[in-house]
Amino acid sequence: MTGVCKNALGGAVAMIVCAAPSHAAENYAVGFQGAPEGMTEKLELVSVLARGERALPTRAAVRRVAAKDLDLIKNALKAAGYYGARVDYSIEGEDASKTDVLFSIMSGPAFSVTDYVIAYNDEGEDRPTSIAALNIEADGDPSGAALQKVQQAFLSALWNAGYPSASMVSRYAEADLATHTAKAVFTFESGPKARFGDIKLVGDLRTEPAYLTKLRTWEHGDAFDRSKLIAYRDRLAATGMFGAIDVAPGAPDENGVAPVIVTLQERKRRTIGAGVSFSTDEGPGGRLFFEYRNIFGAGESARVELEGNELSQAIQFRVEKPMPGFPGEIFGQFGFTNETTDAFNARTINIGAGVAKRWLNDRLTTRGGVAFETSKITEDAIEERTYFFSVPLSAVWDSETDPLALDDGLRAAFVLTPYTGSDTFTSAEFSTRSRISFGEEKRFTLAGRARLGATFGSTLSDLPLNKRFYAGGGSSVRGFAFQEAGPVDVDGDPIGGRSVIDGAIEARFKVTKSIQLAGFADAGNVSANTIPDFGGDYFVGVGGGVRYFTPIGPIRADFAIPLDQRETDAAFQLYISLGQPF
Repeated sequence: MTGVCKNALGGAVAMIVCAAPSHAAENYAVGFQGAPEGMTEKLELVSVLARGERALPTRAAVRRVAAKDLDLIKNALKAAGYYGARVDYSIEGEDASKTDVLFSIMSGPAFSVTDYVIAYNDEGEDRPTSIAALNIEADGDPSGAALQKVQQAFLSALWNAGYPSASMVSRYAEADLATHTAKAVFTFESGPKARFGDIKLVGDLRTEPAYLTKLRTWEHGDAFDRSKLIAYRDRLAATGMFGAIDVAPGAPDENGVAPVIVTLQERKRRTIGAGVSFSTDEGPGGRLFFEYRNIFGAGESARVELEGNELSQAIQFRVEKPMPGFPGEIFGQFGFTNETTDAFNARTINIGAGVAKRWLNDRLTTRGGVAFETSKITEDAIEERTYFFSVPLSAVWDSETDPLALDDGLRAAFVLTPYTGSDTFTSAEFSTRSRISFGEEKRFTLAGRARLGATFGSTLSDLPLNKRFYAGGGSSVRGFAFQEAGPVDVDGDPIGGRSVIDGAIEARFKVTKSIQLAGFADAGNVSANTIPDFGGDYFVGVGGGVRYFTPIGPIRADFAIPLDQRETDAAFQLYISLGQPF
C-alpha cells in the first residue's frame, strides 16, 4: 500500500540511540533500541529523560516525561530523513527507585529526496522555478539541515539575481512511504525584480558623499546583485574610516529601481599606536605611529611612524589620496634611516611618490613610482656618499584577512627596482608566505615562507653595502644574528651579496584558545652571484616558540639555535614581538 504524508521540517534536530541503557538520573535509567547506526549520542541530547536534568520521584512522573519524549524522538528521526519511523516505550521496575525506561525505535530506511519544487506566494514573471536554474546542486539528503541549506542557497541566489526583497516562507517534504522517496517543496516570496538606484546616506558624516559614491561596485541601473553590496561594504571597511557600516537595499519603486541605504558611523580621525619587541641580536625595540584619516573628507590620510632598536632607527612620513574610480590611490613619502650594523653604518634620506591600482576584487595591487635617495655609508672609517634615482615597481597578491594573526590566506609580492646615479643596476625580489590549518577546530597550522632576491648590472664590489642582500634575524633565518646567515670577512662582519635565498617552515599547535606552540626550521644563503645559488651551502636554524593570543594579536616568543655554528655565531637567539613571524 502506498501512503503519502507531509512533514514540516524545521532546523536540524539532533538525536541519539543506543542498544544498552545509560544512567540518566540516580533513580531511573534510560535505554534506546533499534535506532539508526551512529545516532546514540545525539538522541541522548533530545530525550529529557536521558539528559537526567532532574530526579523524578514517582513512576507516574517518569511515565509522563517518557510520553513527551516520544514526540521529541519522532521529530528527531524525521528531521534526519526517517519519515516513516515509529517509536514506543516500556517501563520496568516496581517503583521509581528501580525504574528502567526503554525506547523501542523502528526507524525503517532513510528516505531520499528525488525532486525539489520551487513555489512562490506572490505574483511575478520570469522567476527561477528550479534549483538548477540558479546552479544550485543537491545530493538528495532528506535531513532538515540539508534542506535548510538548499533553501538558504536558493534565497541567496534570488538576492543575487535581482530580487532584493526575496524571503523564505516555508518548506516541507512529501514522502512516499512505499518507495522511501520524498519531494521537497520550498515556498518563497520573491518581491519585485529591481535595478540599482542611488545611494542614500544615513548618519552625521564628515565624509564627502561623492567619495562614497565612487567606491560603489555597481553602476546606476544595473540589475540588483546582493553580492555587489557585500563587496561595497568591504570597500568601505577597507578605508578604515568607519566603526559601524550597514549596507541594505531599499524598497523598489514602480519602475523597479531600488535605492541602497548606507548607514555609517565614522571613527575618530586620529589614531596613536605603539609596540615593543626584543631580540638578542637587535636588542630592545619599539614602534610608535600617528595616523590622521579622512583629512579633507575624501579618504585622504597621513601617517608618521617611528621605529627603532639597537641596530636601526627610522622615521617615515606618508600621505595618500584615494582614487576610488581608478580604483587605487596616489601617494607620497619621506623617510630617514640610521643603521649601525656589523656590516656597515649608514644614514639614508629618501623621498618618493607614485600611484597604486587594485585589481581582481582588490586582491592584486600594482604600484609604480619614482624615488630619490642619498646615503652616507661608513665602513672601517671609510666614508662613501651615494645618490640614486629609482623607479620602484611592484605587484602584490594578498588574500590574508588578519595581518597580525596570520591564520589564513596567501601573500606574494614581486618588487623590481631599477637604480641609476652613483651606479646603475636593477634589484629584483620575490617573497611569499602562506599557511594551511586543519584538524578539529583548525588546531594545527602548517605555515611557510620563501624569499628570492637578485641584482643585475653591478659587481659585488661596486654595489653599495646598504643595497646588498643579507640573511639572518627574526624575520629571516632565525638562530643567526641579524645579517649574519651568510659569508663574513676576516673580522667576522657580514659581507652581503648580490643575491639571496631564504625560507622557513613552521608547525603550530593550539593547546588552548589562547596558547599556541610552534616548532620551526629556517634556512638561507647569500651569494656573490647575480642570481641565487640554489646548490650552495645553506645556513640552517631550528627552534620553537609560544604564542599568546590577545585582542590585538598574538604575542610571540621564539627560541632558536644555529646548526653548524661558527665561532662568530652566538649559541642561540631569542625573539619577542607582537604578531606571527609569517
